[in-house]
Amino acid sequence: MSEQKKAFRPSFFERIAISLFHLINRVVPWFKLPTFLGAINLALLRIELRGYNLYDGYASASEQGSPGDTPMNDERFQTARNSDGQFNSLEQPRMGCTGMRFGRNFPREHCQKPTEEELWSPSPRVISEKFMARKEGGFIPATTLNLLAAAWIQFQTHDWFNHELDHDNAPHDIPLPPGHSWQGKMTLPKTKPDEILDPSDVKCPGYKNINTAWWDGSQIYGSTEEATRALRTSRPDGKLELAENRTGAFIPRDKDGNPRTGFNDNWWVGMEMLHTLFALEHNALCDMFQKAYPKWTGDQIFDKARLVNSALMAKIHTVEWTPAILAHPTSNLA
Repeated sequence: MSEQKKAFRPSFFERIAISLFHLINRVVPWFKLPTFLGAINLALLRIELRGYNLYDGYASASEQGSPGDTPMNDERFQTARNSDGQFNSLEQPRMGCTGMRFGRNFPREHCQKPTEEELWSPSPRVISEKFMARKEGGFIPATTLNLLAAAWIQFQTHDWFNHELDHDNAPHDIPLPPGHSWQGKMTLPKTKPDEILDPSDVKCPGYKNINTAWWDGSQIYGSTEEATRALRTSRPDGKLELAENRTGAFIPRDKDGNPRTGFNDNWWVGMEMLHTLFALEHNALCDMFQKAYPKWTGDQIFDKARLVNSALMAKIHTVEWTPAILAHPTSNLA
């Protein structure tokens, strides 16, 4: 297997502090420590996970690109997002781009492709029923949350990742046991392995992310420049196209009635609401920028509105959604 570049390693003092908290946590877990100490514990845990729990999906880090082999031909992207995620990292310009492989939580040599027997033993359906299905009479209400919390995290994950599906081969058929409440079988599409770029890919295949991995609002704006252009108005105002009627402005539909937005899989009223909300927010930001900077072009207005809108989503997720989910003084401080 080709040598992988280690992208990050904790410093000497960080490693000392991590080891110290390992000893402390044998007696007192982070959530029982005084709030400030617990926050330091969590910060060091994050550093440890970044150093020892994130691995490149490629055999060589060179696949992430460099300024020499992936030059920036449009200086616009020095200060603006590229819809396909290029140049968010100037050192590794292809990192996190549309079509790049997912990273892994284990070294690649430990992520070999499973055999059919390993894939189905135990059955995914059995696992879901034994460990995830709600037991009879076991409903536990989330008294501090509502359904918006679920809609929000689905909305965010649609920004970050989506596996490339294998449309050339038959899907997975998961048999159901006799007497099951469902009829027939479960059918799931297969994930398409990436092409072989290194001999190690034969045993340890990589899998592409067809969204950008960045926090860039691609569920609204799309994950290619072509998709983004198709979602914008034809006017030089930087706005997203919306369908307006006497009740308001909404996400437009294509000829088949599907929402015209950056990512429209798994659509339901929660997605309709959040996609509409942040498309409207984008257009409101465009109005504000157009008024403040009347000489800006449509691209300048669009680029700045997208940056602010994406930052707003990140802020909501970090300082509102996450504390609502965890609801612990230490994590709130952290």
